[in-house]
Amino acid sequence: MLRGGALAALAVILLAGLLGAPVAAAESVPTTATVLKVVDGDTIDVRDDNRGRLRIRVLGIDTPETKRPGYTVGCGGPEATAFARENLLNQRVAIIYDPGQELHDRWGRTLAYLVKGDGWDYSVEAARAGMAHAYVFGGKPVARYPQIAAAESEARAAGRGLWGPPCRGNTESTKR
Repeated sequence: MLRGGALAALAVILLAGLLGAPVAAAESVPTTATVLKVVDGDTIDVRDDNRGRLRIRVLGIDTPETKRPGYTVGCGGPEATAFARENLLNQRVAIIYDPGQELHDRWGRTLAYLVKGDGWDYSVEAARAGMAHAYVFGGKPVARYPQIAAAESEARAAGRGLWGPPCRGNTESTKR
């Protein structure tokens, strides 16, 4: 038996197929999940209530590298990962897709925002805390880019996180 959310999502997908609409539009229906693991500041593993385990690449932000093979850890990377752990690990979140973006990246990660039940948007709050840069991939800004960029500007002006010492905005990792 399908749950209400799963049934609604299935109905939207079937209708999209009949109408020839892209599946991305159909999957923009948010689902809920529990955060299982924080890989780094912008990659999060969740257990989706409908689809099981997913690796999410959080939309609209980029955090310093901590796990890129052959590269050094970027300045602020461990702090960005710790911020994600403190705020997301074991939490219930909504997985929200952006209809203007692809559903998956080239590594198969699901592209989505993560939002807590009280409306706390991880992308915006990571940028506000100075733990992430606002990020545009492939020249297509996400729908929430204005809010994320404003939060980054606020952190930058206050010298928070990546914008203060020792990084001062330089978070690049280099090839070993």
